[in-house]
Amino acid sequence: MPDRRLALAAGLLALGPLCAGGASAQATRHSTRLLVGFPPGGTADVLARALQQRLPAGAEPLIVENKPGAGGRLAVAELKAAPADGRTVMVSADPILTIYPHVFRHIAYSTTADVLPLLPIASEPVGLAVGPMVPASVKTLADFLTWCRQHPKDASYTTAAAGTTMHFVGSQLAHASQVDLLHVPHRGGAAAVQDVMGGQIAATVTSMSLAMPHLGAGSTGKLRVLAIASARRSRRLPEVPTFTELGHPQIRADVYYGTYLKAGTPAPLLAQWVQQIGQAAQSAEMLALLDKLSLDPMVLGQPAFAALVRADLERWGPIVKASGYSADD
Repeated sequence: MPDRRLALAAGLLALGPLCAGGASAQATRHSTRLLVGFPPGGTADVLARALQQRLPAGAEPLIVENKPGAGGRLAVAELKAAPADGRTVMVSADPILTIYPHVFRHIAYSTTADVLPLLPIASEPVGLAVGPMVPASVKTLADFLTWCRQHPKDASYTTAAAGTTMHFVGSQLAHASQVDLLHVPHRGGAAAVQDVMGGQIAATVTSMSLAMPHLGAGSTGKLRVLAIASARRSRRLPEVPTFTELGHPQIRADVYYGTYLKAGTPAPLLAQWVQQIGQAAQSAEMLALLDKLSLDPMVLGQPAFAALVRADLERWGPIVKASGYSADD
């Protein structure tokens, strides 16, 4: 994670009375919780604390409660165990609900039966970037694939972890191009990017918020993005084509961050959260924060967001199966 994100997270912790409890605040019987499945400082945590600042103060305290562990799955299990009374909201990236059910043989929740999608907050592109191991003459995705065929021992890509969106974007590219790309998982996207910048690994499939600080000229300009997996080009990287433009329409993925309730939450409580989170997510302060984090605002109504989560859950199943990867813990 870039230092700027950690600084932003620390700044958010210092803002206003609602953040006084911070990550160590304990939920009580009379508090409303924003669950996050990772430690303080990550993207979902920063977004949860930004929401906390901008949601209306009610009679009960609003607590951000971090439930790190199992790659974010503990927070979903906590949401599942909570009463469907509208007092527990989860802030999460989509793979925990759309990809993990296909990756893990034993999982403690059902995306469709236990979770009620509320509203999205933001999304970010995923792309393929190469580093100094790959010659400067390699300027396009086709060039890179040709280079990989000519240098099979170096044909590799690294990601934040196995079983992630980035992992399966890479496996789709390997399958579609018939290039044997070795996947090298890391413990975190920042470490993966650093290894590519250091010339230890040829390429990374990563979120663009991690790649962008290291693009361009100068000592930090050690990454070149060759393609992104979004449906359209990124406004921040207008010169970078999509995989679809390059003949791989099946390689399509963004990471998006959304809010979720316990399935079965009564409709009036759902409607109240939709109104409040919708206003908070579109506030000028939130939009400015998203821009600083290189995230894009994501605006969908609640039914459309729920339909997207269901569609992505179904879409990722065959992709994970084709990769041959599974995890069992």
